[in-house]
Order: sequence, then structure tokens, then C-alpha cells
Amino acid sequence: MAYLNLFWPEGAVLPRMVPLDIFHMETGGCAGCAIELRSLSRVLVEGHSDIRFVSTPRQAGLLLVTGSLTVDMAPVVELAWQAMPGTRLLAAVGDCAVDGGIFAPGYAVLGGVGGRARASLLLPGCPPSPAEVLDALVRWRTQGEGEAT
Repeated sequence: MAYLNLFWPEGAVLPRMVPLDIFHMETGGCAGCAIELRSLSRVLVEGHSDIRFVSTPRQAGLLLVTGSLTVDMAPVVELAWQAMPGTRLLAAVGDCAVDGGIFAPGYAVLGGVGGRARASLLLPGCPPSPAEVLDALVRWRTQGEGEAT
């Protein structure tokens, strides 16, 4: 008979995680991070994961931003944030979203959303691989969603 690994090595029961619904926004840049997230979303759907990407911010608990924040996209990000119900969390994925990356602040670019808002999760990389994003999300959830990493 096969046994499931239901316990940590210390004997504690694994935490039960509620589904994490993610709304992704690409705010400007090369779209490399968005392509990696697209690969991740396919894997999550096929694996029947409790982490999933949703098509509207009204269904989301986490707003995941990639790309540097442009002047034109800042109000759109704010509208998406306001449309999210209940407890709202923010994640900045990729160098551009964290600190602006290669896009210096100027007349059209504000820099990274990570420097303008309190993000629950900051994941640098250009672009981070789907495995790195998934690992960061899982690690962040097991540490506690209230802590910034």
C-alpha cells in the first residue's frame, strides 16, 4: 500500500492552503516574464493545482505585475487593484516590475511597481523561469502570506 507524505519531517501536519487566484498584468517591457508566466499557467492547469490564473481582477486575490510601470498603465493597474475583492495582495515578478530593470524612469516610465507600492512578493530575474516563479509562490504561501520576501 502506498502512503502519502502528509507530514513534515518534524511530524507536523502540512498546512492546508486555500486556492490562490492570480490576475496577471503586463505593464510595459519586453514581455519575457509574461511568456514565462504563460508557460507556468499551462503547467498549473494540467496539474490541477490550487494556484491558478484568472481572467479578471474581480476573481483574484493576488495581482501579479510584470514589466516596468508606464505612465499609461498606472491608472489601469489602480483600477484592477480596486476591482479585486476582499484581501488584496501584490506580487512584482521580474527585474522591471521590481525596480524598473533596464527601463529608467522618465517621461513615459515610472520605474518598478515594487518601489511604488508595498508588494507581498518580489521576485527579481530577467526573466525568472516558470520553476522559479512557482517555487517563490509556494515558498511565500508556506511562510505566510503576510510576510514580504
